[in-house]
Amino acid sequence: MNWTLGNINEVCTPDQKASFTCPNGKTFFSSSAIVWVVLILGALPVLSYVLIRMFPGSPALLLNAPVILGAMAWLPPATPLSFASWAIVGLIFNYWIRGRWSGWWQNYNYISSAALDTGLVVSTIVIFFTITFPNVEFPNWWGNRVPYETLDYNYEAVLKTVGEGETFGPKTWKL
Repeated sequence: MNWTLGNINEVCTPDQKASFTCPNGKTFFSSSAIVWVVLILGALPVLSYVLIRMFPGSPALLLNAPVILGAMAWLPPATPLSFASWAIVGLIFNYWIRGRWSGWWQNYNYISSAALDTGLVVSTIVIFFTITFPNVEFPNWWGNRVPYETLDYNYEAVLKTVGEGETFGPKTWKL
């Protein structure tokens, strides 16, 4: 990363000729509340534990904050369609099928998961070699146009700066 930032001209700018625009960097560095998020996310497993102890046998038993948040970490930058696809397939296989046909689920759920992952990889390779690599003009529709119309992508997100004599956050910090 350091070599890239120091050696590629106009890296992370919208005018970079090889399109090194750093979309994940924009997403990460635009978050000024990361310390609070870490504290809140650190408290979620404790909250889950307390809920399970207070209400044994409740649906709180099914909550696992590290797994839920860890799965979300693999998706950025993600669209609601990505989250919805994961949720729908997960609910179908791990709730409905497991509840109705637990024997089938125990024998074939792992294979089904591997098949879905393999299908994703194979389709990605096919799409790359048939559309991306030969520079084929892909049909323009809402689903593949929207990511390029966001405020972050177009560098139009609101940028607040700290003026002379102002502070970021509270005037005094209580420990």
